[in-house]
Amino acid sequence: MRHGLAFALGYLRHPRRVGAIAPASKALAQAILHEVMRAAPNTLIEVGAGTGAITRALLPALAQADRFMVIERDPGFAQLLRRAFPDLEVLNHCATRLDTLDIEKHSPVTVVSSLPLLSMTRDEAHGCIDAMVTLIEGRPGSRLIQYTYASPHLRPFKDIPVGWRWRRAASIWANLPPATVWTLEQASHPSHTHNGFH
Repeated sequence: MRHGLAFALGYLRHPRRVGAIAPASKALAQAILHEVMRAAPNTLIEVGAGTGAITRALLPALAQADRFMVIERDPGFAQLLRRAFPDLEVLNHCATRLDTLDIEKHSPVTVVSSLPLLSMTRDEAHGCIDAMVTLIEGRPGSRLIQYTYASPHLRPFKDIPVGWRWRRAASIWANLPPATVWTLEQASHPSHTHNGFH
């Protein structure tokens, strides 16, 4: 209840930054965990964690991850996350600062983004997108997992590096609003399967 209230207040303060009227459902959170666990996450970074609905679902990934970092721009949400997950590395940063994170240069990273890219201002969205793409592009085996509330056929963003592609991982109808989980990864990545979602 407390987290739901905090989320609602955050939405009222900055609706375009929060992007949804309710936290991610358990069904969406589990779909994201399933996608994360398709390959060893190495360094796992959650961006735009909000009140921690996805964070909590990702905790089982700690067994395979070398490091789990949680990035949240809103100071109130960041404080809530630190109280809820005292053993996690929670940073009150903007996603545009991902390039300043102290991460081993060639270590693969899995970025899980809850950023509402399609509802943010164009400049804000581009800044976040550029930082996330820069982070994964130079690290073979890296991935960006992004979910959206738009049409299940509308990719989160178009400008992606050569040799990379979006894969539609799941459509979650048991969420408010319904969501689609996408993964941006290298086209030659060995974890690709022909599931019809390209």
